[in-house]
Amino acid sequence: MSQSLCSRSIRRSRQGALSIAACLMVAAGCEPASDKTDIPSGTNSGRAGGAGGSGDSSPSGSGGASAGNGGPGGMAAGGSGGGNSMGSGGSGGAPSSPGNGIPLPMVVTTHYENQGWFGDSVVAAAFAPGAAVIKQEASDEGPCAARVDNARGKCLKITYTPPAGVTAPAVGDPYVGVFLLTTLLMPHPELMPPGMIGDANWGAEPGKVIAPGAAAINFSAAADSAGTAVTFKAGVMTDPFVIPEQTQTLGTSWQSYSLSLAGQSYEGGVIGAFAWVLKDTTQPATFYLDNIVWE
Repeated sequence: MSQSLCSRSIRRSRQGALSIAACLMVAAGCEPASDKTDIPSGTNSGRAGGAGGSGDSSPSGSGGASAGNGGPGGMAAGGSGGGNSMGSGGSGGAPSSPGNGIPLPMVVTTHYENQGWFGDSVVAAAFAPGAAVIKQEASDEGPCAARVDNARGKCLKITYTPPAGVTAPAVGDPYVGVFLLTTLLMPHPELMPPGMIGDANWGAEPGKVIAPGAAAINFSAAADSAGTAVTFKAGVMTDPFVIPEQTQTLGTSWQSYSLSLAGQSYEGGVIGAFAWVLKDTTQPATFYLDNIVWE
C-alpha cells in the first residue's frame, strides 16, 4: 500500500467547544472504511483532549499534545487547554451498531483499528513524517509467539524509542501513548482542516455501540525487560465513562490484568476502547499486549 500525506486534526476544549489544530499525518493509504479487522500500519487524525481517568497523562490536560501513527511519523505542535493532535491512515468499521450493539465479549483489536498517538508537548514535537517514536503492530515475535490460551484478536508488539534529547515538558508531567480508536465513516467538511473518511475519530462521530453489561476490560501484557512500567486506561474525553489509570510493572511472561467497568455507563457509544501510556519518556520500552476484551 502506498504511503500518502494528509492533514487532519480536531481539538476540543474541556467545555466541549470544537477548535482546530493543523497537523501533518502519514497514512497507510488513507483509504475509505472497509470491513478489514487488521490494525493498520498507520493511524488517523487525532485530537487534543482525550483520555478519561486521572487526566494527568492524557491529552485532556493542559498543554498536552496527541497524535496518531502506527507506522512512521506523525506531527503535532504544543498547545494549551487540551493540547494538539495528529494521526494517520487506516480503515475502520461503523461508528455505531444496530440493536444492542456489538455483542459481548467485544474484542478491541477487531473493532477498533485506528491508533491514535498522544504525548506531552516535548515528545509530540518529534511526531514527524518518517519518525519511529512508536511502532505498534500485530506480531508473532517474543511473547506473541506463545500467546495466552484462547487468545482473541491481535497480539500487539509495541516499541517506544525516545526522541533524541527528549526532556520533561516545562509544564505538566511527561507521557506518551496510543489509544485504539474508531474511524470516521463520513467526510466532515465543517472541520478545519476537513475530516475525511478513514481518519481517526476522536469525537467528531459517535463511537461504536457495545452491548450493555460489560464488567471489565481484560487483557494480557508482557515486556522484553522485567520491570517495565506501563499505564492502562480507556475512554477519551468525549466518552460517557471514566476509568482511572492503572499502572502495572510488567514481567517477561504473560500476566493477566483488568480495568474495572463497575458502575460505569457507556451507553451511546465508545470512542476510545483501550489505551496504554508510558510515564517515563526518556527510556526505550518494548512490550506486548494480547487478548484485549470487554466482557
